[in-house]
Amino acid sequence: MMQSIASLTNPEQISIEFTKNLEQLNLQFESAFQKDPAAGEQVQKLIANAASTNTASNMRDHSFFSMVSNLLTLLGAMLMLRLKKNGFRLYLLGTLIGIIAPLLVFGSGNLMGLAFAIYGGIFGLLFVLLYFFKLKYME
Repeated sequence: MMQSIASLTNPEQISIEFTKNLEQLNLQFESAFQKDPAAGEQVQKLIANAASTNTASNMRDHSFFSMVSNLLTLLGAMLMLRLKKNGFRLYLLGTLIGIIAPLLVFGSGNLMGLAFAIYGGIFGLLFVLLYFFKLKYME
């Protein structure tokens, strides 16, 4: 959540750091794919695709949705700790926002949007499933 707040206040810095990381990744892959140019070309396309969505606006929007998602899941978990079913609903809503928002901000055809959505989906839906089995104990 702190990362989301920091990204909201300075999305340009996050974008610059991400660009530096992409450049380092590109340098590492250049030497690795000299033997297989076709694979290197595919990696170059993926890096270019990720770089095209690396704007301060996208980072700010993603940080905002991430913060909302984190707050909803935190509030939901606190309510479920007190055995309230409404906490499950808030947790589910926060998880769904965490999955859908990257696809809307970065695009569903983009590696970055898909990576954020899959990462949020795997862990978020795992916990939703685990909490779902405990709903019978909640009021």
